[in-house]
Amino acid sequence: MVVFRITRADLVPVFSFGENELFPQVVLSEGSMGRRLQALFKQIMGFAPCLFTGGRWLLLPYKRPVTTVVGHPISIPKLDKPSQEQVNHYHSLYMKALAELFHKHKTSYGLSETHELRYI
Repeated sequence: MVVFRITRADLVPVFSFGENELFPQVVLSEGSMGRRLQALFKQIMGFAPCLFTGGRWLLLPYKRPVTTVVGHPISIPKLDKPSQEQVNHYHSLYMKALAELFHKHKTSYGLSETHELRYI
């Protein structure tokens, strides 16, 4: 959102289907040594490291199709000093457009009709 203030660029919703399959995460079982180390790291550093697997050499992604869909641009008027309310307004427009883009294309790229998009 800060970039649009500087460049006066339009906001363009973009969603890529298949990215989650490039690096599957390792799920550590509750109570395991790995989970305890992860919790300790989180306590010290403030975030939990993500363990993942990849293709050859572990750091390269698996060969999986990734399809990116692009929505319509959201024009932002020139705002020299946008208020928090204005920023929130354009942010909500972007998030709504992103959700619409996801729901419009999800079944075309392997997800079920009931699949939901969650923002975390």
